Amino acid sequence: MPPTPKGVWGIDIGQCALKAVRLEMQDGVPTATAFDYVEHPKILSQPDADPDLLVREALATFLSRNSLRFDEVAIGVAGQSGLARFVKLPPVEEKKIGDIVKFEAKQQIPFPLDEVVWDYQKIAGGDVMDGFAMETEIGLFAMKRDVIARNLAHYAAAKIEVHTIQMAPLALVNYATYEVLKKGGPESTRPAEPAAGEDGAEEDDTPRGKKRCVVVLDIGTEASNLIITDGGKVIWQRPIPLGGNNFTRALTKEMKLTFAKAEHLKRNAAKSPDLPAILKALKPVLGDFVGEVQRSLGYFTNTHRDAHVAYMVGLGSAFRLPGLQKYLADKLQIEVRKPAGFDRLAGDGVKSDPVFAENLLTFPVAYGLALQGIGQARLTTNLLPGEIKLDRQIRSKKPYAVAAAAALLIGTAGLAMGYSVNYASVSDPKVQAVVDKSKAAVAKVGAQEARYAQKLGEVKTTQGNVKAIIAGQDERLNWPRLNEVLDAALPRPGEKEQKGTLLAVYKTTDAAGNVRDVNQRLWWQSDKGQKAFAKFRERMAQGVPIEAVGDDDLSQDLAMVNVEAVYARWVDDLPAFFRKANDQALTLYNWKIANTMKDGERDRDETAPAADPQFKPKPPEGAGWVVEVRGFTSHSGATDFILHSLVHNLHEVDGFIPAADEAKVGDYLPGVKDPVKGRVSHAFAYRIEEDPAPAPAAFKYIGTTYLDGLLAAVDPSTVVPGATAGVPPAGGPPVAGGVGRPAGRPAWVPVYGGAAPGGVAGPGGVGQPGVAPPP
Repeated sequence: MPPTPKGVWGIDIGQCALKAVRLEMQDGVPTATAFDYVEHPKILSQPDADPDLLVREALATFLSRNSLRFDEVAIGVAGQSGLARFVKLPPVEEKKIGDIVKFEAKQQIPFPLDEVVWDYQKIAGGDVMDGFAMETEIGLFAMKRDVIARNLAHYAAAKIEVHTIQMAPLALVNYATYEVLKKGGPESTRPAEPAAGEDGAEEDDTPRGKKRCVVVLDIGTEASNLIITDGGKVIWQRPIPLGGNNFTRALTKEMKLTFAKAEHLKRNAAKSPDLPAILKALKPVLGDFVGEVQRSLGYFTNTHRDAHVAYMVGLGSAFRLPGLQKYLADKLQIEVRKPAGFDRLAGDGVKSDPVFAENLLTFPVAYGLALQGIGQARLTTNLLPGEIKLDRQIRSKKPYAVAAAAALLIGTAGLAMGYSVNYASVSDPKVQAVVDKSKAAVAKVGAQEARYAQKLGEVKTTQGNVKAIIAGQDERLNWPRLNEVLDAALPRPGEKEQKGTLLAVYKTTDAAGNVRDVNQRLWWQSDKGQKAFAKFRERMAQGVPIEAVGDDDLSQDLAMVNVEAVYARWVDDLPAFFRKANDQALTLYNWKIANTMKDGERDRDETAPAADPQFKPKPPEGAGWVVEVRGFTSHSGATDFILHSLVHNLHEVDGFIPAADEAKVGDYLPGVKDPVKGRVSHAFAYRIEEDPAPAPAAFKYIGTTYLDGLLAAVDPSTVVPGATAGVPPAGGPPVAGGVGRPAGRPAWVPVYGGAAPGGVAGPGGVGQPGVAPPP
C-alpha cells in the first residue's frame, strides 16, 4: 500500500512561466513547504516560439529541482478552454439528483457528452423535504477532451502523474474564498476581525440585504480572468480577451521596438527614464481594457441585484506597471487592492524567499489548486478523465488481487474433496424431477411476460397517437413569448436621480428604463436626453395639437428604437447561413457582422494582423430559427447608438427575463419551460444605414427582408429580371419577390394572408413563417 501523500503540488503553466507551490497540512494548518518559478526563454505565444517544447523544458527544469515522490499534483487549464454554468434544479428526489444533472448537462453543454469531460458540485440550497431536494443550485463545469489530452500530454512526457485538473478561474475562486474573504479552512488561520473604530478595521459599506462580493482581476499574457464571488453562493467568472501582450504590442507600435525589447521595457517601466512615453503609448490599450472590465461589472450588477461589489483585487505581473492600480481605481470608481502576501498561509521559508515575494502576484492560481488538493477549497470539481481514474483504481488493487488468487488456489484443493461427497446426493433421480418441474414453471412465466410486453406495446402506440393529435400544443406560446421578451429588451431611457456627490445612482424601477450599462447611460442621462424623454412622454400623454405639428420633437436626442417589423425563417444549416451573412455584409456594405457579436459567439480572425484584431462568427451547429428585427431610430448617435443600445440588450436578452417571470409559460402549459430563456444567441447587426431624408409617418421596412436573400441556393426561375440571387437590388434592401427563393421549396407564405414573404409583421409584431420547418 503506497504511503499517504505528504502534500500537493499546484502547478500553473502560463505564457511566461511555470508557477508551482507545494502545500501540506501541518498541525491542521495549510503550510507552504516548497515552490518553484521557471520562466520560459520566450513567451509561448511569440511567433518564433515552440510552445510544446518550451512547456516540456520547463517541466524538466522543475523536476530537476524538486521531488514529487508520494505527492499529488493539481494542474490548472486556461478558463477560455472550458465552460461554466450555474443551474437551479427543479424539486427532485435526492437519489435522482445525478440523473437530473446529467439531463441538464446535455442541455447546457454545446457538445456531445462523450466529447467532453464534465463534473458538477452543489453550490447552494438542497434542503431535503420528504425525500425531495428543494432549491438545489449546482455548478456545472466542462472542457473538451482534446484540450485536456493536450495538457496531460506534457505531464505524461515528463512522467508526472496528474491527480486533479481544474480551470484557472475556479482555482482563483478557491484562492479568493480562502485568502481574500477568509472563509473556509481551519479556524486557527482566520485572523480576528478588528472591532469597528479600531485601527485596521475595514469599513463595511454593504447595503442591507445584499451579499458582499469581491472582484479578482488576474491579468495574464494573452487574456485575463475576472471572477466575482462572495465565498458562498455567488460565483461568476468571465474571460477578457486582453492581456499583457496587448501592452507589449502597443509599445512595439508606438516606440518602434522589437517585441523582446518592448517586453523588457514593460517589465522594467518603473526604472525607465522614458516612463511618461511608456504610459502615453499604453493609454489606448488601457482604455480598451477598462472598457471590457466595465462591461463585465455592469452585466454582473444587472444580473445579480442582490450582490454588492466591495473592492477589486489585482493579480498578475501587469500590476507591476506603475500607475495601473490607481488608473483602474479612478476609471472603475472602485477600490483596487494589490496583495502584499498570503496571510492565511503558513511556511515562512517559502513566503520570505525573494523570488517568491517578487512574483507573488503570479502564484494565486497555483495556490488555489494546491488548496483544493489538500481539501481546503470551496470548489472541488475535477476534470480528470474518468478512464484515467478507473485505471489508477485497478492498478492500486492489483497487489490485493494477486494475494486473493493465491489464497483461492490453496483453498480449491480442499474444496474438491468435499464436493465429491456432495455429488452423489445431487445426482439422485428425485432431484431431476424437481428441476423439470421448475423449468415448466419458468416457461409459463415467460409466456406471461410476452403477453405483458404485447399489451405494453399497444398502450405505447395509443399514447403516440394521442400525442400526434395534440402535437404543437407545448409550442403555441413560443412566438408570443418572443414578442414579449423582445419588447422588454428594446432600449428605453429613464429618469435619473442624483444621490451623493460623486456618482449618479439610478432607480432600479421601470422609471430607470433599461439602458443602464455604464456605456449606455451616456445616450440618455444628459440634459438633452432628459428633455427629449420628457417631450416624448408629453406627446404620448396629450397628443400633438395641429399648431405644434412643425415644432422640434427633440427626437434626435431620444434614446429609443422604433421596430417596424420582425421576421423569422427556419434555417437547416446555421454555419452556412452565418458564413453567407458575413461574406455578403462585407462585400455589399464593407461591414463585419462578427465585430458586433459578443465574446464567446465569435472567434479571432487569424488572417487579420495581430496589431488590428478582427473577428469571425462562431455559429451554433445544426438548424434553428433566424429572427430579423427591422426598424429605425432618430437618435443622432446613429450606428454607435444602435450597437450600444439595441444590439447590446439583445446580447444580454436573458437579463430582461426576471426570475419571477421565468415560470410564466409553465403557468399556462404545465411542465413547459420558458421557450426564450437561454435559447437566444448570436445577435448581430447586419446593416445600419442612414436616411438623409426620412419620410414622416411612413413604414419603410414592412414588406422587405434580408433573410430570403441569405437563404440557400436560388431557383433561377424565381429571380426577377435584373436581380442577383442573394444580393439586394441597387439602392436598398431586397423587396418582396425581388430575389429568388430556395430551390425546390415552396415560397414563404404569411400565416394570415398577403403576398409579402415571410409573414409580414405590423409595427412591433413578429412575422412567423407560414410553412413548417423541413423534416
